[in-house]
Amino acid sequence: MSLGIRGRFVVGFDGVEHRIIRDGVIVVEGNRIKHVGKGYDDKVDRWIDAPTGLVMPGLINTHIHAATAPKDKGFIDDTGARHFYMSSLGENLTALGQAMRGPDYEVFSKFSIAECLKSGNTTIVEIGMMHNLGAEKTVEIIDQLGIRATESPNVADGVWDRGQGADLRTKWIGLEAGLKKLDEAEKFVKTYTGACGGRLMPAIYGDTVDKCSAELQKAIRAKANELKVPVTIHAGQWVVEFNNMIRMYRRTPIEFLSDTGLLGPDLIVGHGWAIAGHPLVSYPPVDGGDLAILAKSGATVSHDPLVFAKRGNKMHSHTAYLKAGVNVSIGTDTVPQDLLNEMRIASYTSKLADWDCHSGASRDIFNSATLGGAKGLGRKDLGRLAPGALADIAIVDMETFNGVPYRDPIKNLINSSQRADVKWVIVDGEVVVEEGKLTTINERKLLKDVQKAGEDIWARIPEHHYLKQTADEVSPLAFRLWEEK
Repeated sequence: MSLGIRGRFVVGFDGVEHRIIRDGVIVVEGNRIKHVGKGYDDKVDRWIDAPTGLVMPGLINTHIHAATAPKDKGFIDDTGARHFYMSSLGENLTALGQAMRGPDYEVFSKFSIAECLKSGNTTIVEIGMMHNLGAEKTVEIIDQLGIRATESPNVADGVWDRGQGADLRTKWIGLEAGLKKLDEAEKFVKTYTGACGGRLMPAIYGDTVDKCSAELQKAIRAKANELKVPVTIHAGQWVVEFNNMIRMYRRTPIEFLSDTGLLGPDLIVGHGWAIAGHPLVSYPPVDGGDLAILAKSGATVSHDPLVFAKRGNKMHSHTAYLKAGVNVSIGTDTVPQDLLNEMRIASYTSKLADWDCHSGASRDIFNSATLGGAKGLGRKDLGRLAPGALADIAIVDMETFNGVPYRDPIKNLINSSQRADVKWVIVDGEVVVEEGKLTTINERKLLKDVQKAGEDIWARIPEHHYLKQTADEVSPLAFRLWEEK
């Protein structure tokens, strides 16, 4: 089947960079883009007319925890652990996560993917669904919702162990345990490569840099080289991790990844902001520091700004990484899982970090959310609208209260557009959002299911909090309820 799209603006790719085509046309044949240009004379089976639309490549989200992130909404906001440098890791999030049950993971996974699609996000690097749902159910959900996704079990040979007060350290459970998880990842790759019509991209996920020993990281590297699949790991994600890596190895997280050989062009570093030279870690860089190491390796850093902005923190800065030669992509990590929102925050936090209006430029942020993500995944057929590329496309209405007046559609997209402005989303040539509505799931039922799951989780928190605190004690309401004295 062929599909034609006429748009007010089309973000075409000329082989080197994105270019804006005014009153442009895209033609899709099957799951590939056939034509990008100003017009098209041949017949197509169906036309989508978007006379006020920005037709752009589907956005690529390089860090999302679909099965668990919705639990954060309204709970980690305005709260954190001072003794963990305002992070909720190892504290409130632990109790919140332990309060979840099997059905919660499934409904949250569907909700997360739905959120992504409705914001024009067509590819995700999803972390955690397999751990909580198993391979079969995970693949089923990805197939049902129609998104493109990488997936893997988490591989680790250590766990976080909390001793006295805020003493959070790594407890090693043995290399054999990590290698067993690596075997599971290999089995998943071999079993599910090509699943979901090719939309599923099996990968290998190291859990966190401080829970994967040097020996395990070397094994992950060898297996990734053998299987030729993407790799990701959390690293440089909080001050506690950074300090513990210095204590254990006298190396920064990025230096350690380099030492083990895991750092490379196929690795996406989840977060990667806690690096030498960042004000919060107060650790001096040497010979260009971690940024120089990242740039030389060709690795990608997934900048996920919202979750850290909520903690009063930020990467220093998106533009500084790009200037150092580091490939930067963008992810969501927490709710709302809205890549348009993350792009805006990435731009603004970069400007704040550099005290510079030119920092976090719209062009750079858009490139990170498209070409940067595609490069991190090793895919030259994603993140661009060009003949031969996969037909992953989003159409954003510019003639809305958010969009008008529009002169530069990319600047307006980064600074003004919102999820409700996304009217059409196409993944692998299939329409998954039509006139703003998902075509693959009942939205109203999904919303009711998510609300119910959230209420059940909050009620169970005292069972799992180390101080037996209630949800309202851990995360106080913004205002007291009327009936309270």
